[in-house]
Amino acid sequence: MFLFTKSDFKTVILPQSVFALSLVFSEPGSAQLHELSPGDIACRMPYMLAWLCLHLLVENISNQSLSSSIMEDAINKPWRPLPAGRLTVTEARNLIRVAVVAALILSIFLNSFLPSTTLMTLIWLYNDLDGSSIGPLMRNLLNGAGLACFGWGAVCVLSAGAADDSNMLRDWLILIAAMISTTVHVQDLADKDGDKARKRKTAALVYGEGWTRWSVAIVAIFWSLVCPAFWDVSLPYATAPLGISSIMSAVILLGRSQFSSELGLRLWCLWVTIVFLLPLLSGESV
Repeated sequence: MFLFTKSDFKTVILPQSVFALSLVFSEPGSAQLHELSPGDIACRMPYMLAWLCLHLLVENISNQSLSSSIMEDAINKPWRPLPAGRLTVTEARNLIRVAVVAALILSIFLNSFLPSTTLMTLIWLYNDLDGSSIGPLMRNLLNGAGLACFGWGAVCVLSAGAADDSNMLRDWLILIAAMISTTVHVQDLADKDGDKARKRKTAALVYGEGWTRWSVAIVAIFWSLVCPAFWDVSLPYATAPLGISSIMSAVILLGRSQFSSELGLRLWCLWVTIVFLLPLLSGESV
């Protein structure tokens, strides 16, 4: 099962864990989440990781068991279970049925049922209703909303449901969903050969590589200014996301190779993770 989720540890598990932990440990977060003790949070961390991994498994199997995805993965990621012949499509579908039920039951006990059902709906729209392929706008919006749901669920698990009525969490999730939706097409640069074989309408294939690279570079720098302002982060700390986004922009604009595209995606993941740390720096002065 690890091979289903291997590619998304850097885009989901690590960043969303950081998102949840930084929020509940931040001064604004602890004030709104009823000041959970560090011990309580530490005890719930394994539950958070289990929730994230199980829902990621559902998303990955749902996506990778589509016939078009198997064809794409045979080009981009031939080591995945289905193109490698480790599992049949029928076996994968049986596995996802069990995983979906397990994820929903787990969410009931972990105070995260609403994030879970919302995420399941987005997965259905993205994969089964072909939302990932019909156009760049829908693809990006579903990606942004889906990744925000992972963070939402992680916070709900860590806070034992105390985040349900948090306006701060709502506003931060909306901002993060917008940030991801307007920059996540950086991943299309590294996967363009497989996407072309699948006839998927991604930003890189519809608008061209040049537009895709410039739009990610400009918008990432914009969000690197907006997000620190949202948390009232002092200038020295605010330069961290701006610095990473500037490096990422230089890489994707100056390099047009497969290596530079993959490096750009890794830097994007790092940039998102740095942005997720901003609540810890809210109101801090140097």
